[in-house]
Amino acid sequence: MDRAEAPLFTTQPWRRIRVLTALFALVLAFPAAAAEAPPRPTLASSHSLAGRIWQPSTRTWLSPEDLMAEILAAGMVILGETHDNPDHHAVQAWVVRRLGAAGRRPLTAFEMMDTDEQGKIDATLAAHPGQADFLGEALEWNRRGWPDWPLYRPIVEATLAAKGEIKGANLPRDLTRQIARGGASADIEAQFGLDSPLRPTEAKAMEAEIRDGHCNMLPDSAIPGMVKVQRARDAAMAEVLAFQATRPEAGPAVLITGSGHARTDRGVPARTRHLLPGIPIVSLALVEAEDGETAPAAYARLFGAQTVPFDAIWFTAKAAREDQCAQLGKHLEKKKGKE
Repeated sequence: MDRAEAPLFTTQPWRRIRVLTALFALVLAFPAAAAEAPPRPTLASSHSLAGRIWQPSTRTWLSPEDLMAEILAAGMVILGETHDNPDHHAVQAWVVRRLGAAGRRPLTAFEMMDTDEQGKIDATLAAHPGQADFLGEALEWNRRGWPDWPLYRPIVEATLAAKGEIKGANLPRDLTRQIARGGASADIEAQFGLDSPLRPTEAKAMEAEIRDGHCNMLPDSAIPGMVKVQRARDAAMAEVLAFQATRPEAGPAVLITGSGHARTDRGVPARTRHLLPGIPIVSLALVEAEDGETAPAAYARLFGAQTVPFDAIWFTAKAAREDQCAQLGKHLEKKKGKE
């Protein structure tokens, strides 16, 4: 399917869906999940929070089985990650395997795959059933800027083993550039909700998040466009999930994405609830435990929020990584030299 054959999503069919009771009643028809233990961490940590799961709404700790019970009752599951942390991907693959063991056919959507690549995804998996490495090759994963394919491969394998589907969920790159430069049409702005201005406090928070996330190296003129891109990505991923979540035969829709997109106050969950009011969503953030910070509620500050903006947090060890600000500085200098 080329880009001309893959128009941007329309929300109109979903606005007619007001009652999803029958879909979620199917939960009772599936067998109980096999009790595969959570994956053993690959990163060493002596932090008291590492490996624990906290539920902000009740301010209580959950066991992995408690968490899976909530996931199995959901129509949509959003698994927020730090992209280069291997333990985050191991937990994501475990969740998908548990869904498969429960008789579900999860449809797994990836931020790391664009919507206009769906034809390539489908053709590759049809030609090589169950063979995830062919998909990594077809998508030229190692040239895309995401962490290595072996981190994501087990998630794909778990989905295919459960007879689920793989979907691209991110904005096409050309459209991303168009929105960032202020060249999007009125129809595109309306489709992704960009024609509705943010509340001043929300706009300020998103601008600060983007500045901080780019080490305060971006020019002020670039910030409004990047806020729009962030909002459009949330909306695009929500549309993919919402369409799939209305298909009873597909099982829950699962999103693999960065934790910023998984936040319930303004990320994909918020946009999805606009499209499908009442749909049960579980947003799980995989969060690296910070040295010296042992109070789970205090992690709200990492997201510039008053309260932790997720349904649950699974704490992990922190991955070793190079100075990301230094890397960004080199990238921006290199980019400037090409202009």
